[in-house]
Amino acid sequence: MSAAFKPPGQCPACGEWVPRGAAACDDCGACAKSGWSGDTHADGLDLPDDEFDYDDFVAREFGGKSSKQSLTTNLWWWVALVLLIILVVGALLPMFG
Repeated sequence: MSAAFKPPGQCPACGEWVPRGAAACDDCGACAKSGWSGDTHADGLDLPDDEFDYDDFVAREFGGKSSKQSLTTNLWWWVALVLLIILVVGALLPMFG
């Protein structure tokens, strides 16, 4: 960020319009004393780093099951469904047979 910024113009820190004669940006508080730097006003916000790995985040937050685990789970659901159908048909067959 440039320390040579002089209003009026867009604040180099946040992009908001800084009116003529303003000592600091009304939106973020950047001023000539701070060097119109956007780095200082966001230090305490605990924002993610530039090296944020989205795939790693999704795997940690949503489980990231492997396809083998998913296939095994689906297989057990199908087995349970087939057994339930056999039981229902077996129970209804004597009524109508």
